[in-house]
Amino acid sequence: MKKTEIDETSKDNNTSAEAKSTASGSMKKVKYGSMSLVTIAFVIAIVVLLNIMASYMVKRAPLKIDLTADKRYELSDESIDFLRDKLDKDVDIVVTCQKDDFENIAKSIEDYMKYYYYMYYGTETEVDCPFDMIPILLEKYQMYANQGSGSISVKYVDLDKDPTAVKKYSDAYGSDIGNQSIVVACGDRVRVIDSGSVGGMIVPDFTDPSGIKLSFAGESTITSEIMNVTDAHPIMVAFAATADGRPIYNTQAYADSVAGLRDQLLTKNGYFCTDVDLSTDELDAEKYDMIVIPMPEVDFDPAVIEKLNNFLYNDGQYGKKMLYFSSAMTSNIPNITEFLADWSIGVNENSVVVDQEKSMENNYFVIQVKQADTEEAGEKVSGGSLKCAAGIAQEVLQLNNNNEAVTAEILKTYSSAFNVDIATNEQKDSGSEKSIGVVARKRKQIGNKLDDYKIVESNVMVIGCGTITSSKYLVQTNLYSNTRVLLNAINKMTGKETDTVIIPDKALQQAVIAPTSSQTKSIRIIVIYIIPALVAAIGLVVLLRRKNR
Repeated sequence: MKKTEIDETSKDNNTSAEAKSTASGSMKKVKYGSMSLVTIAFVIAIVVLLNIMASYMVKRAPLKIDLTADKRYELSDESIDFLRDKLDKDVDIVVTCQKDDFENIAKSIEDYMKYYYYMYYGTETEVDCPFDMIPILLEKYQMYANQGSGSISVKYVDLDKDPTAVKKYSDAYGSDIGNQSIVVACGDRVRVIDSGSVGGMIVPDFTDPSGIKLSFAGESTITSEIMNVTDAHPIMVAFAATADGRPIYNTQAYADSVAGLRDQLLTKNGYFCTDVDLSTDELDAEKYDMIVIPMPEVDFDPAVIEKLNNFLYNDGQYGKKMLYFSSAMTSNIPNITEFLADWSIGVNENSVVVDQEKSMENNYFVIQVKQADTEEAGEKVSGGSLKCAAGIAQEVLQLNNNNEAVTAEILKTYSSAFNVDIATNEQKDSGSEKSIGVVARKRKQIGNKLDDYKIVESNVMVIGCGTITSSKYLVQTNLYSNTRVLLNAINKMTGKETDTVIIPDKALQQAVIAPTSSQTKSIRIIVIYIIPALVAAIGLVVLLRRKNR
């Protein structure tokens, strides 16, 4: 073979080897590149699947763990049981602000508390009002409700950007809905927790000068409103606020107690209250189930008395209720006295009940009272450290008038109580148990045939203490049993079937390790966006390096 032929053959062999080497390299790049792409796609698929599973699990199970000492970010067992086991309807909760706005609410309340504490005690105190609890708790409401047969949806809207966002709710509610409110709706039933009530969800206690103590009362408000809009049989109440346009009660002495009675005790617990004027408004028996008369300052004229009688007798159909609170500041009310006597009830007008052994709050006239051992007193409240407080109470009498009315005691003092003359402060009798709450009923038979025969009744309940519904007694459910005691008796009288859940206030510790809402937002951004972005960037770098080898 010639040299030139050998050289050509060698050259062809080298070219073939180089081609094979290049092809092999290309195949390796394609192979590794494909594996990288498959790996990245597989990882992305796993991340997407995990996110879908996490989204589902968030609705079904508490993935967020509350590590705070006061358990501020968890609902009570009472609320959880109601949401899981008893809620069977769909509820919408609309918050008319953004989540971050709760920090602004917190700052304004904190500034007020620090100013108040400085003005009254002369010391500067740091205060932490964790209103960021509310959005987190609303997530828990949604989660637990979705575990049962009902559901709750939570939405945040900005009324400045979209003024019509809650129009359908305001139309059903019959009034405008402002910013920083919480709307609770079920069908055409709408309740609104306004901005003032939202700000009052964290309740300060200034009685201890060693430091500000805070309680969270928001859960009881939200749970109650959910129960209210889902109640199949709400009790409609005519709340006698005025007569001839003037308040029927002494506004200086009882404004707080009237607000507590209407807003905290009744409205908050499923009674739909409408203010009425006793002189000018009709007490429509088709519209109202009960009338409430709080601490009248003067006697009623005969026309008002007739209106009350007509409401209770209801054209012989009965079935109506009245709740009456007496005032120790009011005397010489013969028309009201005669009206109550027709129901075999009287009020010891010229005296108040005191009890040196059972006085409270270092006040001679604020005494501790208890439920009576009668069926009419309703479900019994367990003792413990809770006390039912009554200030400037009057004895309520059960009269023997030989009429159709039957009376029963529902609230009474302890055996060491006695009456004191208001004018002279003179003791009028020896110590004994005194009734300060009595309910009367009148019954009748309707129909004579088996298919239309029934017994109907109307009731009048008289509570001899106007301050028993003071807001501090009703709001601080971890200290006082006033709400439970009164509500049990009223529910028993009205036949209210829906379970009433009394959520104790949650004492908030001022030093807890918990992220703020801004910190929580930063953590969420890091976990959801930054970490996945870093993983993707690392994967891309690895892919490019393998591709270029």
